[in-house]
Amino acid sequence: MQIQYHLPREGNEVDVEFDEKNAFFVLSEYKMVCRLVEGNYPSYNSVIPTNNPNKFTIDRIEFLNTLKRVSVFSNQASNLVKLQLNGNQLTVSAQDIDFSISAYERLNCQYEGEDMEIGFKSTFLMEILSNLSTNDIVMELSDPTRAGLILPSAPEKEEEDILML
Repeated sequence: MQIQYHLPREGNEVDVEFDEKNAFFVLSEYKMVCRLVEGNYPSYNSVIPTNNPNKFTIDRIEFLNTLKRVSVFSNQASNLVKLQLNGNQLTVSAQDIDFSISAYERLNCQYEGEDMEIGFKSTFLMEILSNLSTNDIVMELSDPTRAGLILPSAPEKEEEDILML
């Protein structure tokens, strides 16, 4: 996702070339090489959860800033943060047992569903939230052992961006 900051914004041409093993993207100042992988593309539709009864809506920037503060106290190897949903409140917490440190913050959200706790890698959550542009996001969850969806509250376009974590 960081590549977007190095690409020209508008009006520049991109030449796309292929050979047997690579795809080349030639821009005015950069040439990117992507290795082509043989095999079948994963059936991503089968891993995207469709029945997600637990949904919360929250301010994207507030959530992102909370993750940045709390994740400092997470284990540096795992970057794990715990999201605890209870009523209309989201508690974001992290701990590093090796250094006996922990932190938590509570945020207000609009939540529909059962009370639950679920863990995520904070770096992935922050990356996703940093690349969305809507004020609010919707997070849809089925249960703590399954994948979840992070969606803009008001989609700006018809396209989907899929990031498998």
